[in-house]
Amino acid sequence: MAQAMLLSLRRISRSFGGIQALDNVSLDIAKGDVIGLVGDNGAGKSTLIKVLAGAHDPTSGDVILEGRPQKLSPPAEAQRLGIETVYQDLSLIGTFTAAENFFLGREIAIGRGPALLRWIRRKSMGDTAMRGLEELNIDIPGIRSKPVDRMSGGQRQLVAIARGAFWGHKLLLLDEPTAALGVRESREVLDLIKRLGAQGLTIVMVTHNLDHLWQVCNRVVVMRRGRKAADLASSATNMEDVVAYITGAKEPMTPRPATTEAGA
Repeated sequence: MAQAMLLSLRRISRSFGGIQALDNVSLDIAKGDVIGLVGDNGAGKSTLIKVLAGAHDPTSGDVILEGRPQKLSPPAEAQRLGIETVYQDLSLIGTFTAAENFFLGREIAIGRGPALLRWIRRKSMGDTAMRGLEELNIDIPGIRSKPVDRMSGGQRQLVAIARGAFWGHKLLLLDEPTAALGVRESREVLDLIKRLGAQGLTIVMVTHNLDHLWQVCNRVVVMRRGRKAADLASSATNMEDVVAYITGAKEPMTPRPATTEAGA
């Protein structure tokens, strides 16, 4: 049975002055896909993620979400539509607890008016954050009491991804989630991504670690010089082929004909 289409990019281009960061990129993302997005530095991976996150408007092309054309920018609009992004800097406030970071910008409060004049419901936020982490089998001591800057890098990454998964009910974008982690912490993060994928969450993950692709991803999308060079089922390819597409040793795959509607 074919997977239902979640989001489609149609002929997306993005330029910055005279620099063409994305050039006519089309990509279909089905519900439940866990896609590994790879390519050399400057290949267009980060720009593509920022288009999906609403941080960059395409210079041209269309974004179709669940069959309807959508404008994802600014990022708050992408978030409203159920798209969350975890960048490498994690966007956590070090002096806040994990529970407080879970609701950063979405605080539960009593009353009206400016946030500083409202009563923050810390217990309710803490209870919800605890339930969210427990549902993902994440056990981190001091969720309510320990500032995240006193946690390990792996624990902070788990908090950031769990927060993204909690709010990003349609699509979770991960930018190099294991880049600064050791072997054990990388395993914990990959295990979490695998659990999220098994629960049906749609994920696009940028990574330079090709070993991780086959551990968590069902698809591999290769970017090269702003274009999509390959879109492969991970079960039907191997590291040698992926590296060949990244370096240009293999010619880009012939793109499938673009359609005007997702799933058409």
